[in-house]
Amino acid sequence: MASLPRFGGHGPLLFGLALTRIIGWGTTFYSPSVLAPALSRDIGLSPEIVFGGITVLLITGALLAPALGRQLDREGTRRSMCLGALVCALGFVVLAISQGPVSYLASWFVIGIGHALSLANVGNVTIAQLMGERTRRVIGLMMLMTGLASSVFWPLTALLTNLYGWRAAVLVFAVLQVVIVLPIYLAIPRLRPAASTPGAAAVASNFEQGRVSTDRRQAAFLLLALALSASGLVSWGLPLHYIRLFQEGGLTPAEAVWIATLSGPATIAARAIDATLGERLPAEKVALLGLLVAPALCLTLPLLPMTTGTAGVFIMLFSASLGVISVARATLPLVLFGRNGFATMLGRLTVPQNITFAAAPLLFATMVERLGANATLVVSATIQAIGFAAMFALVRMLARKAPSEAATQSHP
Repeated sequence: MASLPRFGGHGPLLFGLALTRIIGWGTTFYSPSVLAPALSRDIGLSPEIVFGGITVLLITGALLAPALGRQLDREGTRRSMCLGALVCALGFVVLAISQGPVSYLASWFVIGIGHALSLANVGNVTIAQLMGERTRRVIGLMMLMTGLASSVFWPLTALLTNLYGWRAAVLVFAVLQVVIVLPIYLAIPRLRPAASTPGAAAVASNFEQGRVSTDRRQAAFLLLALALSASGLVSWGLPLHYIRLFQEGGLTPAEAVWIATLSGPATIAARAIDATLGERLPAEKVALLGLLVAPALCLTLPLLPMTTGTAGVFIMLFSASLGVISVARATLPLVLFGRNGFATMLGRLTVPQNITFAAAPLLFATMVERLGANATLVVSATIQAIGFAAMFALVRMLARKAPSEAATQSHP
């Protein structure tokens, strides 16, 4: 526990919050992949309906995010996250007793409310309110832990389903929310105004207000929303079809599967590097690099012969790029706009992002089916290029002095 002082005494709580993220994402976003066959067999749900639950969850979060963000800035996150754990538990109970498409999708609406209240952006707001200027590194470390969610809950969900059935497995998810997640959320301190010291006034001001001047905030917001939504559309859609893409290129099903599994370690490795070294580089330039590498890889892969080596290099570099961008998605709003109003800003950004995230699986399934693997990669590169252009414009904006700053410097 010698490393705990660097976390300001919050080390045990941060570890607990990392655990709640693994449970939260593992039981929501990743569980339908394992539950789908049982849901189809027992209550006749098609794959579109099964994964439509995730779409309902994301759209529900988009609808709630703006108002919730304003509340989190005023009151802190403790009450919201505790309520979210209870609502998630209720949603899993509704899911466990669902009998068809309507009750199934209704359960995901309830889970979506709980998810918005306790997971999604709320955890990052909690870290910002606890950790101050160390927020970027801590968020990176938390996302590193979150990357374990699929590795833990895919086999756990399969084990529970095989032993006791899918309804019992989902009830276990509900119990986890009440027995493990809720007590951790109850340990979150209530929001208090941050104490200031004269010697840290300038640094605190930069951290609290962000790097974007008032007259450029709207333009910066639009560019950031476009960059993150465009990259998110690809990162939430294309990885679902890695195996199909590799098989169409000529790999065997077994080869395609084991190469696709490299995406998890590559993403985690990229997040680990960013968490340990990322503070030395501006967050927007790290994101810009990821947005440059990812489309270049999508354009290059169709031009190369599909071998296990080619596919392996692609999957590792592409997943690493997505990992870097995902950390930037969580930290850039804080860097650019500051901690004051951080939750409100995240709430505004959630709306376009969640809409694109929700559309991504169906959009990419349609493209792969109708256009084929290579054309889908080219479209992916085009979408990501739009994100790169927006991020490049944002970086250029930050490099130029705002008119208000120039006037201040010329008239002391």
